Amino acid sequence: MDLRVRPSRDIPFLTPLPPEIVGERSVILHRALRGLPLTLLEPLVRGLRRHADSLVPGRLVAGNGGCALGMMLRELASDPSRQETGALPPRRRRRGASARDSSIYERWPQLAKAYPRLSHVEIIFDATCNELVQRTDLSEHDIPRMVGLWMAAETQSEINMRHMEETTAQAAASKPSRSVAMDERLFADTVDRLIELRPALSRAEATMVVEGLIGARRLESDPLFVPVDWEHELEAQQARLAARRWGSALPGWSLESARLGRPLRG
Repeated sequence: MDLRVRPSRDIPFLTPLPPEIVGERSVILHRALRGLPLTLLEPLVRGLRRHADSLVPGRLVAGNGGCALGMMLRELASDPSRQETGALPPRRRRRGASARDSSIYERWPQLAKAYPRLSHVEIIFDATCNELVQRTDLSEHDIPRMVGLWMAAETQSEINMRHMEETTAQAAASKPSRSVAMDERLFADTVDRLIELRPALSRAEATMVVEGLIGARRLESDPLFVPVDWEHELEAQQARLAARRWGSALPGWSLESARLGRPLRG
């Protein structure tokens, strides 16, 4: 299961976000995403991807567009099963104010109160778009789409992480016994990504989680250290076995000759 977010260099109309901005915002975004259930993360991903060209910062709803949460709400509203199960409480109808500039706290207070991290996602989208406008020469029309698709990729990583945690929890009781050679760079990148998604994990814990997911331990590149006494004991055992096997067949063969690797002559 892939936890990494790859740049979108192969998509001609989408330029990757500047790495320094991604680094600053990713930690904050994932802290917010960890406080949301899958029932909200999944429609958030779908909304950001399906309506990437309609994203507008600073407005929950703006005609056919809106901010990241506006697209999530659109996906929720289009699914009757969500409303039947109470996943989408009824929105507040406002009077005397512009619905274009309202936030989730104003339009959907019950949902915002139940999941406070939603407002953080709203702020991250708006603030990242504004920062890109100020710090880059990118088109103001393209920036919301770029930020939305980046957030969709990060949200998908969080969803993948939830599924991985379920899988590794089931396999936690049995530590992988076999060792296999792995791509060291890919393995290290996956561990780093896991630590980024779950900062509370130590590197050793993250390594164990990745090994549990793979179902095998990483083959150590350094040779196993064997004490000298163990080596001498192994040589002695090999000599005794050789003497027992060949003693009757080779004249002059003894335990000492086996240890030295040559027959002793009288």
